[in-house]
Amino acid sequence: MGIILNLLVALAAGVKYVVGQNEYDYVVVGSGPGGGPLAVELAKSGHSVLLLEAGTDLSEDPMYQDLGKATEASNDPRSRWDFFVKHSDDPERELKYEHTTWRTTNGSFYVGLDPPEGSEHLGIWYPRSATLGGCAMNNAAILHMPSDDNWDYIANITGDSSWKASEMRKIYEEIENCHYLPNGTVGHGFSGWLETNQDNGSWLSNATDGATILRAIAELSDSVANNTGSIISDAELKALLNRDINGAEPNRDQMTGVFAMATHTNSIGRRFSPANYIKKAFEENPDLPLTVQLNGFVTNISWDLLQEWEPPAVMSVDYVIGPSAYKADPRYDPARNATASFAWVGKELIISAGTFNTPQILKLSGVGPAEELKKHNVTVIADVSGVGENLGDNYESGVLSLALNPVEGFGKYYAVQLKTAASKKNRDIFLWPTNSAFDGFWPGYPSNRGPRAFTVPFVHMDPQSSNRGTVTLRSTDPFEPPDVNFRFFEGDSDDDLQAMVEAVKFGQEIKRLLPESSGLTPFEELHPCANGANCTDEYIKEYLKLQAYSHHATGTCAIGSVLDSRFRVKGVKRLRVVDASVFPKPPGAFPILPTFMIAQKAARNILEDADGMK
Repeated sequence: MGIILNLLVALAAGVKYVVGQNEYDYVVVGSGPGGGPLAVELAKSGHSVLLLEAGTDLSEDPMYQDLGKATEASNDPRSRWDFFVKHSDDPERELKYEHTTWRTTNGSFYVGLDPPEGSEHLGIWYPRSATLGGCAMNNAAILHMPSDDNWDYIANITGDSSWKASEMRKIYEEIENCHYLPNGTVGHGFSGWLETNQDNGSWLSNATDGATILRAIAELSDSVANNTGSIISDAELKALLNRDINGAEPNRDQMTGVFAMATHTNSIGRRFSPANYIKKAFEENPDLPLTVQLNGFVTNISWDLLQEWEPPAVMSVDYVIGPSAYKADPRYDPARNATASFAWVGKELIISAGTFNTPQILKLSGVGPAEELKKHNVTVIADVSGVGENLGDNYESGVLSLALNPVEGFGKYYAVQLKTAASKKNRDIFLWPTNSAFDGFWPGYPSNRGPRAFTVPFVHMDPQSSNRGTVTLRSTDPFEPPDVNFRFFEGDSDDDLQAMVEAVKFGQEIKRLLPESSGLTPFEELHPCANGANCTDEYIKEYLKLQAYSHHATGTCAIGSVLDSRFRVKGVKRLRVVDASVFPKPPGAFPILPTFMIAQKAARNILEDADGMK
């Protein structure tokens, strides 16, 4: 049935249709942090695997190897998918977002509140990555272990003890190849596939303004945590810059202050992603039973419906081969050349297409809320209400200012963790100062504010009012991006806003603590409190409600509602999901490390279950 439907879709789109003859034990859709490592692990076990990636391979491009060019990479039309999302159901509120994006009459983007006449309102730019390695190819590569509570929560709701934090730490040790700690350091691995590194703080001795700013931050952090206000020596600053943010200390989730910034980079500081792991696997074994299909965009899942007493089982997967097939691709052309095909699935299909595309694929294939599917005349294969629901994210914002003079010798990135009064238990703010203007995401970001720019961006971890968003179908066209609405700050958001107000005040206080002799002060604050006007708590909260942003979507195929504890989709057989959409709550400050970890856990689950598959 699905193959026939895909043929109709292909013909309607003007593409050729070729009947594929290949059968694979496993088909994995998406080569990002979930699907890429998983495909390699399954192939290394001797199973035949087809890995479908909608983009091309850019892993050898210097832009994608150099973390300093991450902003350029995320704006690169060769890998970028442009999603435009909403933060609420209120049209008036949406139009107040300062970086809202419009399509002008000449086809270009306009970002702002006063678009040219005739412009089309698109929404809030939320780019995703379509390239071998997925978003691990154009992110900032920051690795942050979520709190133990995040893992234990999944263990509690599923009754599956393998999700406990202690067990997940073992998985981290299994996949990590650590380059910044002595071999054998407790809580870390030194022979896994995931190369990790961090800066050693050597820049500090050559820094000028960077050292001054770091000392102010370190002393302020100590004052906030311990109410002491100690003077911190150069040696102590260097020690802070070598602190391991992903260590195994029993009180790690309560530890605050300055830490090194751990990244998925190799021994010389270049980006290491699933693309590198895939290529390394082929170097080690040229006969690895893994087929990587680039420019392969999935359109539908076909089902075996003959055994009526059994849940429907995946039979094959339909896809098209051709560049820029998806309409979110800025290079999309309706007259594109593409070839439609399909692959037989011998054992299982694993969807790792990301928090937006995974629920879209499931819904178009008949798995999702029955009411929504019937609205679009999609045959209901399994009524699974949670598909496309529970969309969550961490809230992000920052304090953007201009120093009196250019900031000299800023140094490299480091992290600062805070525990606000709004936190029930763990550190809940992750921030990083930067000598640039970082104020969110929009086409062509960031603004060029020059060498005087100083931003203290932050992520609010473990938000209480998140996970109320949805990803819903616009149509049955598989090439049409879905409707995405995060519904920021719905429900009880007081604690979230209070935590973020404290983060803002921390960023503002840093500037006040800098000595006049630094030549940086006084600062001109641009956001959230321009020149300090009306900078009350209520003013800041209102600003945050309207201007907070995000870029780490999770939760739309959550374990406990859509999936069981072994990543299996409820109501059907031979289908799993392994990507950031599985997390019931946003995990930590950045979901990429948790996603790397669940890829390994899923591989273990799948291989354990393989003997029982038919």
